[in-house]
Amino acid sequence: MRDIFNYTNRKDDIRKTGDNPEIKISVKEKEGLTIYEPHIKLDKERKLDPEAKIYIQAYSNSGFVGKPNNFGTVEQPQNREIEESEIGEDEIKFRLKIVSNDKFKTILASCYKIDPWGSSTFFKIGKRDQTGFIEYEIIPGEVPVLYFQRGYGVERDVKESPYLKGIIFSFAIREILQKYIIDKDEFSECGIRKSWIKKFDSICEDKFPETYDEDAKKYIDIALKNFTTKKNEKLSKSLMDLMPDSSIELKDKLTFKK
Repeated sequence: MRDIFNYTNRKDDIRKTGDNPEIKISVKEKEGLTIYEPHIKLDKERKLDPEAKIYIQAYSNSGFVGKPNNFGTVEQPQNREIEESEIGEDEIKFRLKIVSNDKFKTILASCYKIDPWGSSTFFKIGKRDQTGFIEYEIIPGEVPVLYFQRGYGVERDVKESPYLKGIIFSFAIREILQKYIIDKDEFSECGIRKSWIKKFDSICEDKFPETYDEDAKKYIDIALKNFTTKKNEKLSKSLMDLMPDSSIELKDKLTFKK
């Protein structure tokens, strides 16, 4: 029988980011399986029932919903690996619920939209089974993702090739900026959109457009130019600095590195 939880008076404030997260979930792929392992360290100040049970459920925005797995109690959390065969590491997300250990099964605390620990908070590239070869997933409250059809290895090639990265990133950033301008009302409370606005206002030294018009198109053009020519602090090189020029033959461009 499916468990029915009581959501009365739950607290949705368990930390999943920052220097001292209460939940972080490491994810890896091995032999066609996605393996995840939660690391749970709940604040004692919460004064949760020590016998309350901890459940974590994997899911994806494309429709996959995994089984809720128990990871011990508030007093004794369990760190163990779980294997999922129907979802890749690039699209897996998680929900956490702390449930009273009684017949009422009251949700005492929860955390939603948990990304794998260490994943990008700006823009991600991944693979999944999908209709098109390239698809964008730009959802309020979540990091934008560019997905490639599973089985071709393009997501790996983009990460390793400055040539592909320069091309793909330019198209992806244009798509995301357009979405954030055109559908601003849908993303009005989106923290990810706000961080993009802050970043590109700084890069462009101009105010983020409120409407998608000719000025907005010019803003995006400038944003792309400045983003791709801005030097990375660690590498002291920009994305364009790493791109092969016309002197490099096509067969060598994919693997070209400076």
